[in-house]
Amino acid sequence: MRAVFDMDGTLFAGDSQLRFARWMLRHCGWWRCAFLLLFLPVALLAALHLVERQTAKRAFFSVAWGLSRARLQSECRAFAARELLPSVFPELRRRLDHHLAAGDEVILCSASPEWWTLPLAELLGIPHVISTPLLLTRDRVPLFPPIEPPGNNHGAVKVQRLASAGISHADIGYTDSVADLPMLSICSRAILINPSPRLIRHAPKNAEILRPSRTTHAARTNSTLS
Repeated sequence: MRAVFDMDGTLFAGDSQLRFARWMLRHCGWWRCAFLLLFLPVALLAALHLVERQTAKRAFFSVAWGLSRARLQSECRAFAARELLPSVFPELRRRLDHHLAAGDEVILCSASPEWWTLPLAELLGIPHVISTPLLLTRDRVPLFPPIEPPGNNHGAVKVQRLASAGISHADIGYTDSVADLPMLSICSRAILINPSPRLIRHAPKNAEILRPSRTTHAARTNSTLS
């Protein structure tokens, strides 16, 4: 069996990218707030569809500007271990561990950067990771770090990157996001995590819904969609 997991909002509540920015401000200097101020006008332009989402993402990760590769890797390993791993929903961790124990092929497929998806996957025992590759310049994080083609690992790009890795079909897909409908289209079965009404409307009709608590992480399972 092959299982594909989204990460943000699926394995844990919320957005790891915002949490990473907070981590950077706490551990690498509050002066980095200046880079977030740089991001704000770009985010506004992206909201108005005047610049691409990918451009806004590159601006956002300028918060790590100047870090060496070694320092970036050290910070991201600590971030994954201390911030992300403890927040994984117990129900999703049990399902993940069940797949791994059964010998299933498990893929973490996320729009978040490789910077911390790789160390989190290692901590969880996930052998395959497909995420957004933000590139360094001369072994340091540049302003507006470039993203390796075909771009931000979001929406249909996930399907492209999965196909490039030789994956054109999966038995089961886990996600919380409407953006992952293209990914679910190649999955025989869909598991929706705390889904929005819009995701429920557009997801496959036999999708299963899981609603792990956003506050206590006590998981409970809803019935399947009718």
